[in-house]
Amino acid sequence: MSNNTQAAANKNPAKKKRNERAHQLKIYSIGSVLILAVIILLTNILIDVFLGKKLTYDFSLEGSNTISPETQKYLDALPQDAKIRIVGLFELPETIIGTEYQYIVPILKDYEKKSNGKISVEYVNIQKNPALINELDPNGVFDLAKQSGKFAVSYNGKTDIIDPVYCYTLSTEYLEKYNQYVATGNNTEFAFTNSIMSLVNGYANKAYIITGLKENGSIQLKRILNSMSFETAELSAAVGFKVPEDCSLLILNGPNTDITETMYVEIKTYIEKGGKVIAAVDYALENANQPFDNINRLLNDFNINVEHCMVSENDPNYQLNTQINDSRADVTAPYSGYTGEQKMHITLARPMSLTAAKNEKVITDAVLVTSNSATKSVADANFQAKQLGEDTGSFAVAMHSVFNNDSKGEIYAFGTVNFTSDVYYSEFTLNDKNADFLKACIRNMVPTSNQYKIDIPVKDIENYQLDMNKATTSSSTAIMIIFMIVLPVVFCSMAVIVYNKRKNL
Repeated sequence: MSNNTQAAANKNPAKKKRNERAHQLKIYSIGSVLILAVIILLTNILIDVFLGKKLTYDFSLEGSNTISPETQKYLDALPQDAKIRIVGLFELPETIIGTEYQYIVPILKDYEKKSNGKISVEYVNIQKNPALINELDPNGVFDLAKQSGKFAVSYNGKTDIIDPVYCYTLSTEYLEKYNQYVATGNNTEFAFTNSIMSLVNGYANKAYIITGLKENGSIQLKRILNSMSFETAELSAAVGFKVPEDCSLLILNGPNTDITETMYVEIKTYIEKGGKVIAAVDYALENANQPFDNINRLLNDFNINVEHCMVSENDPNYQLNTQINDSRADVTAPYSGYTGEQKMHITLARPMSLTAAKNEKVITDAVLVTSNSATKSVADANFQAKQLGEDTGSFAVAMHSVFNNDSKGEIYAFGTVNFTSDVYYSEFTLNDKNADFLKACIRNMVPTSNQYKIDIPVKDIENYQLDMNKATTSSSTAIMIIFMIVLPVVFCSMAVIVYNKRKNL
């Protein structure tokens, strides 16, 4: 600045005062912005810490992290003093992304949040806190020391254990080919709600599933039975086989080898005394050479004959994916009221028929039948279907027999395992129409309480589609306009007004 300019400024104290005020205003403005930024940051942190969970909202189409209205209704009906404890027998990792708990933990938070204090959720390392064992399992029924990584559900001195594997439907193809667990559906709510129901209400019946016949497993079938108030147990096909006295339902689920003579006699006697049985066989790669002589002899005693072949569906309207051995079957009239669906999904099904020598004490009906264009087939060396004989027509693939006397013995026989197998439900989930039909068959044999008829949906895995009833286009547009246009304009206008008001002070 020249001497003349400096002299002019010194002679104009008002201008000097304005320059100093402008400098102070600039510092004040910068400081205000910094203070505002700190306030916003701290507010955001505090809100997240104290209100983050309450302000979280599930916009997904299926409510992936939210309990369904069916579960909510059940929890609301529980007594206010009901105390249900869910304990993860492990330390919760810092991040659950990519772990088996990724789709379980969020929905358990919602159970706790919406139970009105009836459910508590915690995670405890069972190895570091062995005292928890006596709290949850004082009688050592579950050997909790060996259950690390699982969940314990406890109510009024009773405990149930849920393996994370039970919380998903799994791709059996990946498991068989690559020994990898690949989830196809989130079954968490089904598992926990039905566990809570069973503990609170108790089991009304007990189902035994026969094992040791090279079957492929019954995890999903057990979940279905648990949801219907059935306690489940396995019954080994060993020497000395005997049906327990407390058996309400006996299940033969997809054997790949035949039952023994001892088992034939025992199961026949059980049915004749009023026992209830479900038998499901198919014609698969593992059993194509297995005629199931003793199983068929057992069924023959109740007018059902299972043939040593499979049905091939030649009607395109019944075929699925143009496959002759993967198709639909019609529900016959006596059973049409079991579900709203009148066509069931069958795969590799063995045909069934009435026996030539009829047991007059038993009434037998076809339950599921093919179209009128089906044929019988056998597998060649490459397990490709090869027509057997010249017969074309409609064949039964499921039948039902019941005693017409006071015995009340009863049996449902399926020529396909699509109603009972893990393989099927791993792909089509426990909400499939076949599961509904199986439940109806079971209720027809063993009446269960209405309180167990809660259908919990299986949620999709990694489905990020938004529910447009919750996040509509108009609401999304409105939010965008508010945050991207309205608020910036308001703040800028306020800044301009303040500046114009103060610049000449």
